[in-house]
Amino acid sequence: MTIDRAEWIWFALAVAVGLLAAVLGLHMDNLQFLVLFLFIQCAVFGYARPRRAWRWACLIAVWIPLSLLFNTVVTLPSPRELGVPARLFLGPLVVFFRATIPVRPADIPGSCLAVIPAMAGAYAGAWMSRIARPVAGKAD
Repeated sequence: MTIDRAEWIWFALAVAVGLLAAVLGLHMDNLQFLVLFLFIQCAVFGYARPRRAWRWACLIAVWIPLSLLFNTVVTLPSPRELGVPARLFLGPLVVFFRATIPVRPADIPGSCLAVIPAMAGAYAGAWMSRIARPVAGKAD
């Protein structure tokens, strides 16, 4: 099985969206927005690439528990504690991937439930793609 170049681009986009979801999860208290974000983004990926839609859900949703695990294992300093050169280069990384509230290890297994709305969105997108394909063929 070989993966073509377009598929690698979609993989990279899914990872970028997953990292954005992880940042949103770390900085927001509104869980409903994060669930809606996961559902919609995975639906877009499932619609664009309906074959094996589960991989988009996994590639996007896996970053939420990984970001919590990262915040549990690694203690990131405050951006104000960094020196001037480090603040320039590491400041955005620290700001994005440092949780605003302390992360407990007990929060990590619950965050794995993010796969549920991601799977629902990916397969809803794949379903919409299969429905839209015959309609697009009739328009010609």
